[in-house]
Amino acid sequence: MEHHQPYANAPYISPPNNIPGSHGTFYQPYSIQPGVPPTHYIIDRPPTRKLPFLSFFSNRGMNAAVILIGIIVVAGLALIAAYKLNAFHTTPSNSIPREKCLSNVTLCNGVAECERGGDEMGCARFLWDNSMVEVMSRKKENLWLPVCYNEYSSDFPSFVCQRYGFEGTPATAPVYFASNEALHSTGIQNTIQGSLQSTTCANGQYLSLRCLDCGKRMANRIIGGVSAKLGDYPWQVSLHQRAGNRFAHVCGGTIINNKWVATATHCFQETVDPANWRVYAGIINQHNLNAMHTVTVIVRNENYNSDTDDFDMALMKMKQPFIFTAAIQPACLPMMNQNFGQNDICFISGFGKTIQSSDEGSQYLMQAQVHVIPTSVCNKVNVYNGAITPRMMCAGYLQGQIDSCQGDSGGPLVCQQGGIWYLAGVTSWGSGCGQANKPGVYSNVNAFLQWIYKQIELERNS
Repeated sequence: MEHHQPYANAPYISPPNNIPGSHGTFYQPYSIQPGVPPTHYIIDRPPTRKLPFLSFFSNRGMNAAVILIGIIVVAGLALIAAYKLNAFHTTPSNSIPREKCLSNVTLCNGVAECERGGDEMGCARFLWDNSMVEVMSRKKENLWLPVCYNEYSSDFPSFVCQRYGFEGTPATAPVYFASNEALHSTGIQNTIQGSLQSTTCANGQYLSLRCLDCGKRMANRIIGGVSAKLGDYPWQVSLHQRAGNRFAHVCGGTIINNKWVATATHCFQETVDPANWRVYAGIINQHNLNAMHTVTVIVRNENYNSDTDDFDMALMKMKQPFIFTAAIQPACLPMMNQNFGQNDICFISGFGKTIQSSDEGSQYLMQAQVHVIPTSVCNKVNVYNGAITPRMMCAGYLQGQIDSCQGDSGGPLVCQQGGIWYLAGVTSWGSGCGQANKPGVYSNVNAFLQWIYKQIELERNS
């Protein structure tokens, strides 16, 4: 098992080109360009686990090994000392701290029972396919209730969106739905639940809420197996990690609102200090970096398992908001119960190596079309033999050749539904690169929605 590092030496991936002629409005399926013979790129993998692609380690050779051993020894001594000093009982200042709570906390009951109110966060969700709002009932945990639509008030919709990190004016609409119990707004309080009371909606109209205009490309995608041009993947970002006196690309990420990026927890094995990271948006060439953002908060999923890569999800908050342009746009987070299947058009993108032996990743943004593979197939003995958890999803081709090795760790798997591009997955791990029966494995974003919204709410209270 290894983390994905992008390797591309295949006809479906190449540097951006300016293709003359008209590009259609509709996104076309991937097709290999005629006249180009297929290239089978076989990568031999050692049996040991491989770390994420960190380009600045590649030239150090034996010196790096010696230094690494020394670091491990020093780190081991430091860990022993820290344990004896109870240092593990404190939380680094560069991440959202765990909070103290009362015993027997009841989630989402409208009463904050944790010092930072974490028990009252992540308590609203948006349902597929009409974005109807549901809020967890105060009376019964895991009972989700719709909210009555009020065409005369936008206070509650704006309140929900702002708590979830979305700025601007939300779009609301009535949805007709049959429900014996619902909630209605009684005035804005400190929590979402505290702003609602149980009721029935006499007219059967419930609140549909869209907080962000997202998932749209300002440019048409080039038809065929040609790599991205500016505006094709406006949600893609490049994460640069400090390497001595410079920064180098190590992972990808996805813009999900004007201040937050979704990526993978395993990208932060070396450092979680925000000062050691830079985020670049609106780029397709590593030689032409612009829209640089510094980072204020990095949130790694607390349940991440480095042995299985389960719960491989992380968030980064920018110091300054992204300015949305044709080249910089957010992908939509999926809605609750939204499924992505084999018939959906899905793409991976990222900066990665184009030659296995190269010391550097690709300078250009690469892309490839993939298909979602059912978990039941991925968990077969001859594929991943039960290793795919409910927090994971597979995409690629069982016959090999094209998979997320052409992408980036932490980068996006986006799928189009209803003309909108949704962040379906975050590039996580795989076995080999383009090997038969070893498709790419991604963190299933739908499984992390409540966690994502809760972290954004928590940070607002920091």
